[in-house]
Amino acid sequence: MIKFIGTDLDGTLLNSYSKISTSNVQAIRDAVNSGIVFAICSGRTLHSVNKFFEKDLKIPGYRVVLNGAVVVNAKGKRIIDHPLDHDVIAEILKRAEFSKFKIVLDGLNDTYIYDPNHHWNTYFEGMGRHHFKAHSVNELMKLNDQKDLNIYKVCFSCPPKRLHELQKKLESFTALPITISRSGNDYFEINGQDVTKLSALQHISEYETIPMNSFMCFGDYGNDLDMIKEAGYGVAMANAIDKVKDVAWKVTDTNNQDGVATMIRRVLNKEFD
Repeated sequence: MIKFIGTDLDGTLLNSYSKISTSNVQAIRDAVNSGIVFAICSGRTLHSVNKFFEKDLKIPGYRVVLNGAVVVNAKGKRIIDHPLDHDVIAEILKRAEFSKFKIVLDGLNDTYIYDPNHHWNTYFEGMGRHHFKAHSVNELMKLNDQKDLNIYKVCFSCPPKRLHELQKKLESFTALPITISRSGNDYFEINGQDVTKLSALQHISEYETIPMNSFMCFGDYGNDLDMIKEAGYGVAMANAIDKVKDVAWKVTDTNNQDGVATMIRRVLNKEFD
């Protein structure tokens, strides 16, 4: 029996315009009203995820943010908080200083962006009051020196023609105590060791005393793969990469066809009990 539903945002719950459709909103509300526990499981910051709860969904639910580095429960209590070690961040920045890749540091709510090509937007949204420009890697290093500032995620991206070069650089980081995931074709994210969406959901499973085989999770890309594989009901979007589809229990419609709502309706119709 499905007692928990967790969904990725970009490419999953959100359509190509970064909006939650009316159908998805209503299906999620109906699920929560039926007693199912709900979570958004995203690489985004807490501020970004909170907006979707407050402006669109208007329901209680877990915020699994920054790829599981932080989890906030429905009552607003932070039950997981795993920032990256400052020394690890310093080593990553030192090794990447002259590579001229786009580098993004994610705090709990704020994002700090260095882009040698001066395209300051993040992969999921443009500039806003929680986005700050860094004009050099050295500025990011100085930011990391602020010991009272927690950074939860370091992100790298590049033009497609430099993808192989970026992948080689990331390989040089693998001896560090980190987890590297891929959230887009040319977008890679670095969290602390063993920090993943799956590890966060396993913690919620214990916290809620809901077994993982009662979890339904939706996703589309590399940072969703373990979550989809290990949930009792792992659902890949039709627009998901093949690796995610290969480990999924089922494949639903695309993010532009309300694929999340389609599957939740089947849950509420008790097709899978």
